[in-house]
Amino acid sequence: MSCVIGTVFRNFAIISGDMRMSNSDEITSEKTSKVFKVNNKVLVGMTGSAQPVITLKENGYFSLEDCPSAEDYFEFLWLLTGNKQVIQQNQSNVLVIGVSKEGIGFGGNFHMDDEMLNNQLYISEKLDGWSPILTPPSVNQKYYQKVIDNRIIEIVLSQTNIQNFSRGMLIKNIKELHREIILEISKKDKSVNSNIEQHVIKW
Repeated sequence: MSCVIGTVFRNFAIISGDMRMSNSDEITSEKTSKVFKVNNKVLVGMTGSAQPVITLKENGYFSLEDCPSAEDYFEFLWLLTGNKQVIQQNQSNVLVIGVSKEGIGFGGNFHMDDEMLNNQLYISEKLDGWSPILTPPSVNQKYYQKVIDNRIIEIVLSQTNIQNFSRGMLIKNIKELHREIILEISKKDKSVNSNIEQHVIKW
């Protein structure tokens, strides 16, 4: 499965994910990217089946310089990953965050399996922040979502209460939180490892 965490506000976005790739119970790689910086406006992360990640990467879909917004990429990826001619087997949880068409924060999440193209779809402009976490089934996702939400509030408040607000320090602290949560989950589920990849975009 894997673990991916994203955070998006009105002028920056962060995505983090572990790097373990497994096939059934067999670990096939400890350094496989599952989070990507598509360009300076789009970040994407995927958990679930390995094949969609491999296919999309091989075809260059994780590096599209001309994609104008995270919304456009979300719509493109949603249609592409549901195309059985492109990806035959697909059980994926996909997260896209970044810049909206209006230039503010955007987040989108969809889940698909081999039977249904779309059994969960979430799209929204993010004015005040959004920090979704995608976890393996054995992990209590709702618990960790609550932990992240509460910690993000604490981090933001600690920055807004000081005289010299620093977006850089805010980003640094959120990246550290992402890392801390993924490391904790890696101790509970063997599909997640402690090799963590992170990407940031600012606008």
